[in-house]
Amino acid sequence: MRALAYEADGTFSVVDRPDPEPGPGRVVVAVERCGICGSDLHLRASRLLLAGAVLGHEFAGTIAATGEGVAGWGEGDRVAVLPMARCGTCDACRRGRSQLCLDQARTALGLGFNDGAFAEYVGTDASACFPLPDAMTAEQGALVEPYAVGLHAVRRSRAVPGSAVGIIGAGPIGLMTLAAVRREGVEHVVVAERSERRAAVATQLGAEVVLDDTNRLSTAFGPLDVVFECAGTAATPQVALHEVRYGGEVVLVGVAGPMDSISLLGVPWVVKEVDVHPCFAYTTDEFGEAVDAVAAGALDAGALVSDVRPLEAADVAFAELERSDGPVKVLLAPGN
Repeated sequence: MRALAYEADGTFSVVDRPDPEPGPGRVVVAVERCGICGSDLHLRASRLLLAGAVLGHEFAGTIAATGEGVAGWGEGDRVAVLPMARCGTCDACRRGRSQLCLDQARTALGLGFNDGAFAEYVGTDASACFPLPDAMTAEQGALVEPYAVGLHAVRRSRAVPGSAVGIIGAGPIGLMTLAAVRREGVEHVVVAERSERRAAVATQLGAEVVLDDTNRLSTAFGPLDVVFECAGTAATPQVALHEVRYGGEVVLVGVAGPMDSISLLGVPWVVKEVDVHPCFAYTTDEFGEAVDAVAAGALDAGALVSDVRPLEAADVAFAELERSDGPVKVLLAPGN
């Protein structure tokens, strides 16, 4: 099969790899679409990846082969894949916080440990597969994973209908958070985004106000009840702390670089009694909810997906996505 391998110099190359074989309880998925995530950009820039690593964790495709003991799945079934299979038995899983499963570091796809979906085929636990409705496109399927991130952030928050909400950053995760919070019935949402292209998509997805300055968020509705930090930089959590009301809530959704530290000024944090909630991924149930929500039109894939490209165009796509005026979301089509 063809796969996109990370090279020691920080570039990518298309290489030939053996097709994966499904072991017991596992399936092989033929990847139709896989999104380039902000965490992929961070990982490549960090140079922490080993040469030969295959990234890619936002994907959908069809089952190409099943292993021993797999029931309920057959060749040709269309699926979105939760890229971190959970054990279901550890303390976190038993407490309903499967996003913190202790076993998922071993099973995670496309984060530098196990090969991901920037490839024609990828192997995964059958339990990580979720069926796609017939009318759902491959592009929608590849957006399920990032939408689940936004959904989990909203569920972690106190945002409810009537809340005044701010979102810093209208990259893919910020836009997914916007779509999820609007689906929960929140009408008063102000988004801060400097890119005209991304700001336009935020308006299309239901932001009431879009500003190009993170320091003016609270001018939209007054002090904000909840601020979602989705820019993924080390500086913006402090901005969120400044813009949220006394007794409000800051939800950290964006992922800063692996070597970046986040600083929050102690006095405002304490004096304002702001609750700060970090978010990691999503629960298994939320991933299933995300499939249903995207299928039901929670977001406009046509507005979000700027382009679909072959593996050979990955280097160019990464470079464009790192620009402030770059595309909103690029999907790779490994089979093309």
